[in-house]
Amino acid sequence: MIERWTLVFLLFLSEVSGSYQNRNPKFPPLNLYIGTDGDGFGAGSLPLGVQSPYGALRLGADTSNTLDIPIIFDHLGGYHYSDTHINLFSHTHMFGAGVQDYGEVGIMPVQITNNKELQKMISKENGYRSAFRHENEIVEPGYYKVQLDTHKINVELTATEQVGVHRYSYDRIKNKQPAILVHSSYTLQKGACNHSQIKIDSANHEITGSIHFRGSLSGRFGGVTTYFVITLSNWGKFGTWSNGKITEGQTEVDGCSTGAYFILPDEETQATMYVGISFVSLDQARTNLKVQTNMFQSFDEIRAIVQQKWLDELGRFEVSAPWDSDAEVKFNTALVHSLSSPTQWDESNGVYLGFDGQIRTKPDYMQHIYTDLSIWDVFRTQIPFIIFHDVQRGRDIIYSIMLIVAQGGDLPKWPFANGYTGCMIGSHADILISDLVMKKEHDNNLNFTQVIQSLRKVANQNQIHDSRFDPSTYIQYKYVPYDMDQHSAPLTLSYAYD
Repeated sequence: MIERWTLVFLLFLSEVSGSYQNRNPKFPPLNLYIGTDGDGFGAGSLPLGVQSPYGALRLGADTSNTLDIPIIFDHLGGYHYSDTHINLFSHTHMFGAGVQDYGEVGIMPVQITNNKELQKMISKENGYRSAFRHENEIVEPGYYKVQLDTHKINVELTATEQVGVHRYSYDRIKNKQPAILVHSSYTLQKGACNHSQIKIDSANHEITGSIHFRGSLSGRFGGVTTYFVITLSNWGKFGTWSNGKITEGQTEVDGCSTGAYFILPDEETQATMYVGISFVSLDQARTNLKVQTNMFQSFDEIRAIVQQKWLDELGRFEVSAPWDSDAEVKFNTALVHSLSSPTQWDESNGVYLGFDGQIRTKPDYMQHIYTDLSIWDVFRTQIPFIIFHDVQRGRDIIYSIMLIVAQGGDLPKWPFANGYTGCMIGSHADILISDLVMKKEHDNNLNFTQVIQSLRKVANQNQIHDSRFDPSTYIQYKYVPYDMDQHSAPLTLSYAYD
């Protein structure tokens, strides 16, 4: 049963980037551009695109301005409001973090005159990017639309938990052919690819592949592999590229400067593409693709299902306050953002990749497994809020932390995908577990013996992963002296709080 909460708040948030509000009357007033502007660590670092609530697949535009190479600090989420060009659309993004990671399976629709023009596009950094304008964007929970001005293409996106669905409508340009580029070795962080491969099965109109990448966080534990299966409604000529050189008709290629291209038949003006991903296996990516699209429902049908999920989540709340309309927009947008992470890690049929590297099935007492927990950022606010309004999900997040302990041996500080990152300070998972217990929202599936052992371990000794650095110093002096650690003040405060 979904409980409905009436919230009365006085809210102060940062200024809205631009004046955009969603145009879909089914949703409350929103501005999903919030969090996509700013500079350096003053930026929100939020991706702009589509996902299901807490979905692992966050499909969105990665952008740049008049410079060929995007400034890293302004593009931690891939998209920056001030940019003028879309480089391509990638299928996973971090949500609001201060580093670059994820951003795999880059796809871009284009129109080309011939192979020579295609070769020129491929050989140049972001050579196939397109100009765009905000007035030609529609941004809603679960739906994104934009016009690519350079290529004269309308792009529509929607997404389930592990499947991205693209619909491209081509405004045909004289003497040009519609085409789609799949940048199989792409990662948001330049140079993060360790290995990638892509294979084209023309008989079944299926494209498969994988990429192993090592980003700012994933590189700390050896990297992550993303598998993908793509189906495309129709194509004619095709080929691959490697190190900037195209090879027409080639069906396989591997490496870290690679991809594939697909030229649509002359009569085609629209194409629908389904992209299933998995962190488990290629077969699981195919399963996700079939299960989560109900065997390839139409774009509009999937969009309706995904947007209804968002409406159901937002329908838990009834907001009442003496606000002006701008404050209401900010609150509703913050609510959508709070429902966008952490990442639901289990895939179709409940399988997931554990912190021990084993393929596992989620326990029956949990609805979902979660990861990508920037605990240092959210332990005071977002996670307690989730426990407050969605007890089962909040409980699953805490139980996911305890599964990490069971599989990896230690309490995490910043779990990313299926690995420990050691990012930030303190051991604030202590607070999240305590919050669940103090609110009496746990059940008999919380192993108190395991909890106490974990809390004592992190407080009294170095862990193999995600330690409190050297807890013996704090134990000895009851604070961390500056001459022993330059982060003495925040460490002392964190340890005292934990």
